[in-house]
Amino acid sequence: MLYCPGSGCPFRHDCTHHTQPNPGRDQFGALPYDAETHHCDAFVSNIPDAATIRESAYYLWLRRSCPSDQAEAIWAEAERLLCISTGRVRYYTDMIDPSSGL
Repeated sequence: MLYCPGSGCPFRHDCTHHTQPNPGRDQFGALPYDAETHHCDAFVSNIPDAATIRESAYYLWLRRSCPSDQAEAIWAEAERLLCISTGRVRYYTDMIDPSSGL
């Protein structure tokens, strides 16, 4: 996957080409974002969708022996882990609970 430096692109924090942690990737020769049309042909969202979060949460729930009282916490943990894995660090840091010790 090519790296996009995202200079001047309003989508950079939400795009996998900019946020995916993968050192040493090749870069786009020219930025794919077109400021005149406000469009990027190379945009790939790094925002986890509900189906992906649901599946991740299900496997976390199984690993934790299927607790019946932790649905919201497990969902939030699944979303947090997916955000970290796609490089959505800015969004992830907004989700941190200061009392969690993370």
